[in-house]
Amino acid sequence: MGLKDMNRNHILKNTGFSLLELLLVLGILGIIAVFAVTISQSGRNLVKTNDTRSRMLEIKRAVLDYYQGHGDLPAPASTNEVPVATSALNLEQKHRLDAWGRYLHYDRALHPVHISRTDITGITVDGKEVAGVIISGGPNQSIEAANAGSPYSSAGDDIVLSISVNEQAVNNAMHALEELQSKVLALDKMFAGVDNNSGGGVDENGCVPAIGCPQTGTSNDPNCSNATLDAIMPSYSFCGFTVDTPAELIAGFYGLGDTVLLDPWLQEYIWGNASIYAISDSRFHKFFSSGPNGSPGDDDDIIP
Repeated sequence: MGLKDMNRNHILKNTGFSLLELLLVLGILGIIAVFAVTISQSGRNLVKTNDTRSRMLEIKRAVLDYYQGHGDLPAPASTNEVPVATSALNLEQKHRLDAWGRYLHYDRALHPVHISRTDITGITVDGKEVAGVIISGGPNQSIEAANAGSPYSSAGDDIVLSISVNEQAVNNAMHALEELQSKVLALDKMFAGVDNNSGGGVDENGCVPAIGCPQTGTSNDPNCSNATLDAIMPSYSFCGFTVDTPAELIAGFYGLGDTVLLDPWLQEYIWGNASIYAISDSRFHKFFSSGPNGSPGDDDDIIP
């Protein structure tokens, strides 16, 4: 074999080895590329997840503002879409969608009895009773089948944001109760210092009239040792209209409307009747709310 042939063989051997190395390098680069694409995709999804959460928080704030002014949550637009219209949340159109361009899911429950009103504990999210929920399908752009309706949960990669109005509801209830109580005092003053019972003296402490109309006569004297709203029973006649409860008397006499009768949990405000609540009880002779659990006389009652 000549020198030229030996050189050629040497070059071929070196070339073969270089190709093997090249294949190895290409394999490594391929693995790195896969990781790079995965990391890049993960990074983009993280940005979109954060953007979606931010957008959902803006929607939640708008819902809470709406509730504060209306005492209800706005109805969904179309089929569980975010109601961005001026008459509802007054938001930009982008708030209908998540960062992946998919429609957000918005839900709230109507009360089973007062069917036009929001049941503010009618939606369940991760085991908690709330007023509403907003959901994005997340990176896979598909809302889990388990989140088609209440109860909802943080399933799969769904982004789930519950809407609780408990704090606002308590504030609204307290405001309404203070208004009711001010009317009780106003009605009481109409009889203060008047000889309601023709007994030759005046009822110095005043009485809240149970029946009869202050403008037309005072012959039906309340028992001044008890606030006379205690005497209200179903079908009582008062000033030309019929009332069933003390709250109806106050609402009707002062033209407050029926909405003032119900607390945010859509239970009627309760009068602290002396036959039920002792004078030492903070509910005594006051209107109060039975609170979120709807059961009067326990710790979650709301008392002005």
